[in-house]
Amino acid sequence: MSEKNVVLNPAKKNRRKIIRSIVQAIIVIFLAIILIRVVFLTEKREEETVPLENKDGFIALSYFGVSRGESPKYVSKENLKKQLALLESQGYQTITQQDILDFYQKDKPLPEKALFLSFEDGRTDSSIFAQNIMEDLNYKATMFTYANKMDTRDNKFLKPKDLLLMEKSGYWELGSNGYRLTYINIYNNKGQSLGVIDENNVPNKTTIEYYNHYLMDFIRNQYMIPSETRQEMEKRIQKDYKLMQDIYEEELGEVPKAYAIMHANSLYNNMDSLVERANNKQIKDKFKMHFNLELGAYNNADANLYNLSRLQVSPYWSTNHLMMKIRQASKQNVEFEVGDPKRAKEWSVKNGAAEYENNEIIITSAPSSEGRVVLKETLPEKYNINFAFKGNVVGQQSIYLNYDEKNNSYIRVALIDNEIVVSEKLPKSGVVEKERFPLNEIKWNEEEYAFNKATVYDYQATQKGSRIDKEEYPRNLTNTRVFNIAVNKDKIKIDVDKVLSKTIQVNPDIQGSQIGFGAMFSKKETSHEQYADDIYDTIIEDILITDVNDHTLFTNQYTNFDKVKHKTMTLFNNVVDFFIETF
Repeated sequence: MSEKNVVLNPAKKNRRKIIRSIVQAIIVIFLAIILIRVVFLTEKREEETVPLENKDGFIALSYFGVSRGESPKYVSKENLKKQLALLESQGYQTITQQDILDFYQKDKPLPEKALFLSFEDGRTDSSIFAQNIMEDLNYKATMFTYANKMDTRDNKFLKPKDLLLMEKSGYWELGSNGYRLTYINIYNNKGQSLGVIDENNVPNKTTIEYYNHYLMDFIRNQYMIPSETRQEMEKRIQKDYKLMQDIYEEELGEVPKAYAIMHANSLYNNMDSLVERANNKQIKDKFKMHFNLELGAYNNADANLYNLSRLQVSPYWSTNHLMMKIRQASKQNVEFEVGDPKRAKEWSVKNGAAEYENNEIIITSAPSSEGRVVLKETLPEKYNINFAFKGNVVGQQSIYLNYDEKNNSYIRVALIDNEIVVSEKLPKSGVVEKERFPLNEIKWNEEEYAFNKATVYDYQATQKGSRIDKEEYPRNLTNTRVFNIAVNKDKIKIDVDKVLSKTIQVNPDIQGSQIGFGAMFSKKETSHEQYADDIYDTIIEDILITDVNDHTLFTNQYTNFDKVKHKTMTLFNNVVDFFIETF
């Protein structure tokens, strides 16, 4: 039928409308049920009686937001569930704000593995997608909010009636991020001053090179000279806290006990001393505790109630990445996620941690070192191996060929910061680089992967222009590189994404018959990175090893049935996510 006839066929056109409407209605009803379940049918949390013997301290975790599916900005619901469930299975129990006050003010002990859990920005999606998880684990968390977001029609943020219902359920406490999220002393990538702008009105965040938060500095002119007196600055800051106080008291009946200033790590750390003094007075007048830092996960018994630290969980971290962070900060004996135990038995973990799930292996390095796994099965002299690296671009993802654990020798093919680096390790010798091949540039969406911006700066710094170097990738940028490697006794042929093909000669002293994979953080320092993470995840997907007769020696690829099932679920989730974002 021609396009014209389709248009002129009202019955067919109406059928399409009806089908589309039915699909939309089903999804809207599905989402409405979730929302009603969270907001109106919340079960009452039961308090648990647990031994209180911990006089050392507690870990504090913070989630910026929770999304239904994968997102570069927010932790997915599935990852949140995995992370919290693993902590709960190890005995971690959530503590309240009052527990923290009693710990520091009355020397009252905490549970052995105490966890202060929080969500920031007062986002509706965080409440929706975290609620069932909290109920299943009987966990309690603090929801930090911006006071001025409660008085708007923006449904992305929780309103007072929602917050009061959440608090009544027993699963939530309330906290504050302050009155507003507004930037001051903004400079674009041309060195031009943009003044004061609310976060929602920033024209293009990728062109913003320098900014500070509303309470963190004097308001300054285009030459970074204060345009307000000390008295004017103090009056402005006092007014901001008063506006916050008035809204909380009117809408919630009181100001929350806990505060998490924006931005973290600035107060008591290199900021203007007069501005610091003005904030310090207001904070101690209005709040009982302050999570000022966002560096480590652990607060010991000597920590300051007004300078507490929480670890903000990044969306791209694996479950074991978070566990490694907790172990690094607290020195607690943290267990790691293994995933499929049957898959795990096929590999030896030499360092770090590894999770085996479906068609993926996720290797997590220990801090400042490499994570490595080795396939237990020995391989013939000739074989082919296909796989994909799917970790962050900034970092080191490696495959070890002709691996000889006894003599510690191998050929290593590494993907390091978007370059292929081939090295060899002979018995009783060090690692020697043999070849290095740059790969084609990776295109990335600057809106989603903005670099950290400086918050302590002078006028000269603002005039240097854009600090984004296209050869330097943000640390949370992921990419997929597909490898096909043919291994012979005396040479290996490496193909990457069908755009790079190289043959490397193998030293005859390297006689190993195993393979391994490695993950390591990038030691490369970049001008725009303030706090580089020394823990790294690599994801190895769809491994297939075959002999010269094309017989499968090892694989973790999906079966045809599993592949169809996976694609169907992915399609369904993408449709639901579209409607969530659209409506």
